Amino acid sequence: MDQCLPLHTLNLFAKIFPDCVDVQEVLHHSNPALVWPHPVGPRIIMIYFVPEVDDQGKGTSARQKALETRLFIIHRRAPDLELPPELFDLQGLDGLEIADPFEAIQLIFGLSFYQNGLQFKLNAICDPTTALASHPFRLAYTVTPDVDKFLCIMVAFFHTLMDPFYRPLVAELFTTLAAVTIIMFAEAARDKLPFVLRTPAAICLAFQFASFGVIMPLYSLMFVITGTASLRPGPLTTPGTKINQANAEALLFALVISYIVPTLGMLVYEDSMATAIWQIFPLFIELSQFAYRVIRPPSKHIESGHRTVMATFALVFVASAAVHAMYMWPLLGDWEALRVMVVPSLGVLDPAATSLTEGVVEFIKWDFITAAGPTMLSTLWMADDFVQCLAVVLWYGVATVLLGPGAAIAGVLLWREEKLNGGSQVEKVQEKIR
Repeated sequence: MDQCLPLHTLNLFAKIFPDCVDVQEVLHHSNPALVWPHPVGPRIIMIYFVPEVDDQGKGTSARQKALETRLFIIHRRAPDLELPPELFDLQGLDGLEIADPFEAIQLIFGLSFYQNGLQFKLNAICDPTTALASHPFRLAYTVTPDVDKFLCIMVAFFHTLMDPFYRPLVAELFTTLAAVTIIMFAEAARDKLPFVLRTPAAICLAFQFASFGVIMPLYSLMFVITGTASLRPGPLTTPGTKINQANAEALLFALVISYIVPTLGMLVYEDSMATAIWQIFPLFIELSQFAYRVIRPPSKHIESGHRTVMATFALVFVASAAVHAMYMWPLLGDWEALRVMVVPSLGVLDPAATSLTEGVVEFIKWDFITAAGPTMLSTLWMADDFVQCLAVVLWYGVATVLLGPGAAIAGVLLWREEKLNGGSQVEKVQEKIR
């Protein structure tokens, strides 16, 4: 099963990872969790690097416990489809024919995180062998060094993103994140929902720590294939679309207290500890909802919370549109500025010539596209017919430019909620079942 990579491929990896002094061992093997009997199956390449050792011998103790592991997923849609030879030598390797999430992994991690050198720049800041407080982000966030390193990387990532020049991109990211987050928690609050979608906090934590653009295609796929995206109004005796009043109020309360307030605090104060705490905002949303439900038990407030849900979606819509107008409208006439702000590079950036900020921005662009795209695509299943589907597509085309992607998604959610639980729809369903 094991094979050796050609010498020129090793040389390529050395160029991609200039901070690595010596490549000691290169192995690749199949991951049992991912292998299936199809001839075009997944193959994982793991590259182990030995960290540089200085004149004082620092780093030697880390050799056995911390050989750097780099994970690459080689993607090929068909055996006869060739990738540029300067990227990878595919001879003897299987292609990878999975779905969009794995394309996202390749784009986000293979290109933006590893090949552009972003990982090594972040590791240089958060190296656990360096003293605490050697960098503003290198703090004792917890009592566990490995967790501290991870949080340091997350804090460095988001603080770097707060460069004033890229504030429009940050604004679009967090408003779209609000729209996507509210989808998960709102759907989980409906009276009937498949179990796989009833853990929004876990799903949101996954995209916080494993990338927005990797998890959202998976969620969108489950959203569609479970039939949740294509819910239709049902009889009042068999509720499947309703969110009761207590759950609707808990949703609005949690959005404000556990997402909007912490996000504004992080962006305004730019405090490292606040940014570290923000990473678990999905858990705060879950806890806020739980606390509210203790005070207002859903079992005692079973009436429809349609208007409150509409108000929640409207809040996301208005806030997203206002932020988009503030930050993006001034750029609409400047195509070069728009390109720099939202269009990712299709090639590998030179790690030596790319700053940490540029690397983070490149990562965020791909992350944003591979998350927002599948989310919008999944909402097409909310349409009842081709005309409505076409209308949603046209809406996204216009609203994304004029109002922003967050508002565009929230607008579709408003339309769907009115379609599902509006008074006129309930009356129509009642007439049909008489």
